[in-house]
Amino acid sequence: MKHIFTLFRSTILTCFLSLIVITSLSAQSGKIAGQITDAATGDPLPFVNVIVMGTMSGAATDLDGYYSILNVRPGTYDVKASAIGYQAKTVQGVRVSIDLTSKIDFTLAEESVELGEEVVVIAEKPLVTKDLTASTAIIGSEEIASLPVTEFSEVLQLKAGIVGNDGGFNVRGGRGGEVSYMIDGVPVTDAYDGSTVVDVAATAVQELQFVSGAFNAEYGKALSGIINIATKDGSNDFAGTVTSYIGDYYSTRTDIFTGVDDFEPTAIRNLEGSISGPILRDKLFFYSNARYIFFDGFLKGRDTYKPWDITFFDENAVPEEQYTFQQSGSGDIVSMNFSERVYLQGKLTYIAMPGLKFTFNYINDRTRFQDYDHERKFVPSGRPKNFRYGHTNILSLTHTLGANTFYQLSGSYFFKKFRSFMYEDLNDPRWAHDRLDSQQPQNGFSFKTGGQHNQAFSRITNSIGIKFDITSQVSRVHQVKAGFEINRHNIISENITLLQYIDGFFFGIIDSTRLNGRFDPGEDGIRDPDVSGNPFVSRRIPDINDPNENLSIFKYDKKPIEISAYIQDKIELDEMIVNIGVRLDYFDPDGQILNDPSDPDIYRPRRPENIAASLAERRTYWYKDVDPKIQVSPRLGVAFPITDRGVIHFSYGHFFQIPNYELLYRNHEYKMQISGENLPTVGNSDLKPEQTISGEIGLQQALTDDLSIDLTGYFRDIKDLTGTRADIIRLFGGAGSYSQLVNSDFGFVKGIIFSLSKRFSQGWAATIDYTLQSAKGNSSDPNSVADQRRNGQEAEVQIIPLDWDQAHTVNVTFSYANGPWGFSMIGQYGSGFPYTPTQSENLTKILTNSLTKPATFDMDLRAYYDIMISDFKLNLFARVYNVFDIRNEVNVYGDSGTADFTLAERLRRQDNSLELVNSIDDFYRNPTFYSEPRRVEVGLSFSF
Repeated sequence: MKHIFTLFRSTILTCFLSLIVITSLSAQSGKIAGQITDAATGDPLPFVNVIVMGTMSGAATDLDGYYSILNVRPGTYDVKASAIGYQAKTVQGVRVSIDLTSKIDFTLAEESVELGEEVVVIAEKPLVTKDLTASTAIIGSEEIASLPVTEFSEVLQLKAGIVGNDGGFNVRGGRGGEVSYMIDGVPVTDAYDGSTVVDVAATAVQELQFVSGAFNAEYGKALSGIINIATKDGSNDFAGTVTSYIGDYYSTRTDIFTGVDDFEPTAIRNLEGSISGPILRDKLFFYSNARYIFFDGFLKGRDTYKPWDITFFDENAVPEEQYTFQQSGSGDIVSMNFSERVYLQGKLTYIAMPGLKFTFNYINDRTRFQDYDHERKFVPSGRPKNFRYGHTNILSLTHTLGANTFYQLSGSYFFKKFRSFMYEDLNDPRWAHDRLDSQQPQNGFSFKTGGQHNQAFSRITNSIGIKFDITSQVSRVHQVKAGFEINRHNIISENITLLQYIDGFFFGIIDSTRLNGRFDPGEDGIRDPDVSGNPFVSRRIPDINDPNENLSIFKYDKKPIEISAYIQDKIELDEMIVNIGVRLDYFDPDGQILNDPSDPDIYRPRRPENIAASLAERRTYWYKDVDPKIQVSPRLGVAFPITDRGVIHFSYGHFFQIPNYELLYRNHEYKMQISGENLPTVGNSDLKPEQTISGEIGLQQALTDDLSIDLTGYFRDIKDLTGTRADIIRLFGGAGSYSQLVNSDFGFVKGIIFSLSKRFSQGWAATIDYTLQSAKGNSSDPNSVADQRRNGQEAEVQIIPLDWDQAHTVNVTFSYANGPWGFSMIGQYGSGFPYTPTQSENLTKILTNSLTKPATFDMDLRAYYDIMISDFKLNLFARVYNVFDIRNEVNVYGDSGTADFTLAERLRRQDNSLELVNSIDDFYRNPTFYSEPRRVEVGLSFSF
């Protein structure tokens, strides 16, 4: 297999070198098709020229008057039909979307009717998309700009079937990471954990398409949905926008959110600009976008203690005086969930000749941030710093071979890096003793009074790929599309627990003559800081080959390969449209598994014959390579237009997704302690692809010229999800056991979606999306079974509500415009998510996720005013999130079912527990249990 990939890699590099001379990026496209007839007789007109104005795309009608124009980028166009002896006719405002057909029929009158005049009509976007065979939300740049949102992910969470949960979202009852992200037709999903490699700026999106139904065979590597992002292009006209806004949280809920009543107008600050236009008219175009945003956050702490502060304990003193605290912090209120992001994008489009286009798209996305840690609320400087960096390079060639066929060849390179560390420098003098991390009063509700994070984590995903697609309108009825894709990933991970020592420390005395900057045998450890008075230590990286240390260091460098191919046919008949296809997926995980699971740790063997062998000898037989995996996925989608305003659609398919590679390579060497029950769970490079069988049936119906409904029922039969095996693996000699990830989890999801849309007319537009859903399975998390056993609970396979099983979800949008001013609103309601009560621990098996949290409601608002100055527009706007400052409880205590109270809190109050570090309210009012408070932003946008 490796020599095959070498050939493919050479091909990819050749494509890159040939394309880099003429840099440019491809995008997925739509089609314009229809029939042209004589206005007087109704007869079809052959040989009529049809062109898409402003582009080089066009076609001529056949003998039956039919035409089709392929490879049209998403957007709005004017389409013109002309023939000798007939009046030319132009249809303005034709909307083209990814993978869909915009049907435009013409009737041409003889030219003698009104000599020399051209007929112009305004196209009206159909309320019902007749060739849509799977549930698809199509979101244009205008809709994104009009709503109170700043990120494209916020728009997605307004669509039916999506449930927001813990900062992410779940699609139709699936787990997180089951969505494939694409930019301009090229997948950009991080193979490590299923996230995006980069986030696209909302202002750079031309069209966003979200497919949550049974998607076509050309799309794979996803179980729940496909997110297609078509980014903006340059044109012959210069255009630009500069946007800036500032803001902060404005709330009186200081009982939950520390310092939230201190309004700082620049706590949130954003500056963004884009410019596009021609470099060579009609030939070379550019689009660029840059953004800087700083978000101070709403989760704050107080800088009371520093990581090196020592808490002294005197067991002979009275309880009120047993602890003496060092407090070297400033006492200031500081942010604990800030983020700072820089985004850069550059895109070039080069039209070498009619029918031959090159594109290049480069996106760079950098973010630094910190996560909230409630235990460290009074020692916020003890938390690690997080850095995320990613960039994408996509080069594409689109070549039209004739009137009915074109192909697209894309080469891509993605890089994503994540780092989390306390201090970047291993020799930083601020490293504090590990003992300080657990020195706070042991009264059950005390924040930490010192200490710090002592781990360093980094991981890198490098992906290089080539993608080829060819589309041909082989007849008026059949549009055939086929293609293949090859991806090679390089996934590198390093997770280290830094060890501490004091150089030259011998038998309780530091020998200054033996200080040499490293740890040597015989240096016998470190005294506790409360004894020595010295809180500082030196840190070192564990020796990965030393059995006494390498349980503190886990590293891998893997190079998996993925190959896929598909073929599909879009059959467009008058009475129905059919999408039918099949997909083949292959992946080689570049992993190994154990030959003897009962003796897993090559550094700490248990069998006598393995103990007698050297490490080098063990490596020759300890592991075996896993086999590649192959899956075949059939797909079928059918749409039946029942009237000129109604269509019924049906879709069904088998979908496979490779488990996130983080699960395959977790502890890939199977290192574990010498003994102990319920040792940590290990990964499994031999995991099979996870599988979902999805089906849906739906109705789209236009009720009036402006009002339409969509009613869809769906199911998802899920199996082979990654989970923890119900049985344990016993170590040789019976001295312990461990669990391994396997394809053991399953679930079943069913739901009904109702959508009501009123498109913009008479000054307003509105949408209502309602989802009724049941998401059940045996486990919400791959580690659930092992975690239950580790907590002393009996693991048993049972069907339970999944963590994101939200029965009722309602999203409402409203937009109003009256000349230069207008406003828009978003309302969201969700019934409570399930949680597991803790009052009856002996009944854990039947109580898992048996109760529900409180329901949530939120409303956001955007208002604007436009000022026109010649050809320039100045847009003044204000946004308010959580307008009514509602206290939504997104998490609860298991013993009370509310975030406002816990039985432990009552016991502390009844016992008159000493509040030595923090108050009882400080500890039990965890701000992460609540949704964010009211946020206010104001800004302006200048465009030309």
